[in-house]
Amino acid sequence: MQESVGVRGSGPGVFLRKSTGLIREVGLTDALLMNSIGMNVGIGAVFLFLQAQTFFPMGSMLLAVVIGTLLMAFTLLWVYSEFSAAMPRSGGDYVFVSRVLHPFLGWIMAWSQGIWLIFFWIGFNAWFALTFAIPTALSVIASTTGQTGLNDVAKTMTDPLWVFILGTLINVAFGILLIFGGQGYWRWQKLAFLFAGGSILIAIVLLVTGGANISGAWNDFVGKFGGLKFEEIIPAAQAAGYNLPSARPGFDLGATILMLPWVFFVVGYAQGSAQIGGEVKRASTTQYIAMVGGVLINGAVLALLVILFVNAVGADWIGALGAIPGDKLGLPVSPGFNFIVSLLTGNPIVLAILGIGFVMWAVNGTPLSELQATRYMLAWSLDRMVPRQLGDVSDRYHTPVKGIVFATITGELALIALIAIPQASLLGALVAQIAAFIVVSIAGALFPYRLPDVWQSAGGRRIFGVPTVTLAGVGGVIVLGGMMLMFVLNSTINGAFGVTRDISLIVMGSVIAIGTVWYVAALMYNRSRGIDVSLAYAEIPPE
Repeated sequence: MQESVGVRGSGPGVFLRKSTGLIREVGLTDALLMNSIGMNVGIGAVFLFLQAQTFFPMGSMLLAVVIGTLLMAFTLLWVYSEFSAAMPRSGGDYVFVSRVLHPFLGWIMAWSQGIWLIFFWIGFNAWFALTFAIPTALSVIASTTGQTGLNDVAKTMTDPLWVFILGTLINVAFGILLIFGGQGYWRWQKLAFLFAGGSILIAIVLLVTGGANISGAWNDFVGKFGGLKFEEIIPAAQAAGYNLPSARPGFDLGATILMLPWVFFVVGYAQGSAQIGGEVKRASTTQYIAMVGGVLINGAVLALLVILFVNAVGADWIGALGAIPGDKLGLPVSPGFNFIVSLLTGNPIVLAILGIGFVMWAVNGTPLSELQATRYMLAWSLDRMVPRQLGDVSDRYHTPVKGIVFATITGELALIALIAIPQASLLGALVAQIAAFIVVSIAGALFPYRLPDVWQSAGGRRIFGVPTVTLAGVGGVIVLGGMMLMFVLNSTINGAFGVTRDISLIVMGSVIAIGTVWYVAALMYNRSRGIDVSLAYAEIPPE
C-alpha cells in the first residue's frame, strides 16, 4: 500500500506518495535528441517545401525560418527552460501552470495536451509512417534500383487493413520498449537518430555536390512514368493560375510572416524534455541546452536545407511544384523533399539510409508522445486528479507500466479513427498546442512575482532589471497569439493543416468541456473523502 505523505511541511496526505519512483537517467545528449525528434526537421522540411512557397509565393522561406527559430528560442522555449530548471518535475508544464497561475488552468491546459497526445499523436505517427513515409521510401528505392516488387509492397502497405496491422505492431513494440525502461529506450533513440540525422546529413551532401543535377535526375525518373519534365513544371503551374515568386522583385514581409506556421511545425516542438523533467540529470543546465540550444540547432539545419534546395532548383520551381495536383504530375509518389534528394543517387545503400532515416523521423513520434502523456498522468495522479493506477511506477523497471499500457491502447483507438474517419486532421491538435503554449507563456511572465523563491532558486536571471522569463513570457504571448490567429482565421493555412476548421475547433472545445467536468468531479470526490486537493497545488510535487 502506498503511503500518503506531506511535502515541505504541508501536512500528511497532500500528495499520493513521497516520490515518483522514477530515476534521473536522462543526460544532455538524450534530452537534446528527444527534443530534436519532437521538432522533426525531416518531415517539417517536406511540408515547408511542398506548401509554404506555393501558398505564399512572395514570401521568403529562409527569412521565415530565421524569424521563427529566433522567436521560439527566446520566447516560449526560454520560458520552458527557466521553469524546467526551477521545477524539474514529471508533467512539466502542468506543474508550472498549476503552481504559478491556478490549479484549474494547469489542469485544463495539461488535460488538453494529454488527450491529444493519448488519442491522436500516438496513433498519428504510426499512421503517417505507413501511409506516407514508408511507401515513399520503398517507391523511390524501387524506381531507382529497378526492384519493382517494392512498389507492390508500398501499395499493399497503404491498404487500411495493413495500416492497422502494422500500425498496431509499431504501437505495441514501442509500448514494450518503454515499459522495460532503463537505458533501453534511450539506446534505441540514439540508434534511430543515427539514421534520422544521417539522412539529413546525406541530403545536405547530395545537394552540395549534385544539386545542379536535379533537373536531369528528375527527367530520368519521370520518363519511366510519362510525368511532367522538370522544365514543364513552371509552365504547367502558371497555366493553372500560379503566380511565380519572381513575378515581383524582393519579397513580401506579410507573406513571409504567413509562412511561420510551417516553421512552427518544426521549431515549436522542442519542449519534450520538460515533460520528463523528473528524469533529467543536471536540469539547471541540461534543459537550457536541450530546449533553447535544440531550437537554434534544428532551426539552423532547416535554414541550411532551404538555402541549398532553393539554390539547386529555385523558389519559382519549388512553388510551382506544390501548385500542381499530384495526379497531374504523373508520379507514383508525392514529390516531397526526401523524394527529390533521393533522385541524386543510385546507390542502394545511400537510398536505404535516406529511406530508413525518413521513416525514423516519422515513427519516433510515437514513443515521444507516450513518454510525455504518461508523465502527465503520473503528475495528475500525485495530485489525486486521476486514478492512482495511472501513476503507478514499477519498482523493478522504474516506469509507469499501467500508464504506458493505457496509452498504447488509446493509440490504437487513434489509429483506427485515422483510418476510418477522413475528417481526422492536424488542425485541432495544433491549435490546442498553441493555446497551451500561450498559457505557459503567461505563467512564465508572472513566475518571478508569483513564486519568487522558486524562481530565484534557478538563478533569477534578469536583463536591465527585468526577469528574463517575464520578457520571454510576454514575447511568447504576442508571438503565439499571432500564430493562433493565423491558424484559425487564415483559410489557406487552416486548409493546409486541417480538413475542416469547424470540426477541429468543435473537437478542441469538447476536450476542454470534458476536462472541466472532470476537474470539478475530482475536487468533489476528494472533498467527500476529506482531502483538500488545493494543499497539493500549493506545493511543488515530489521528485
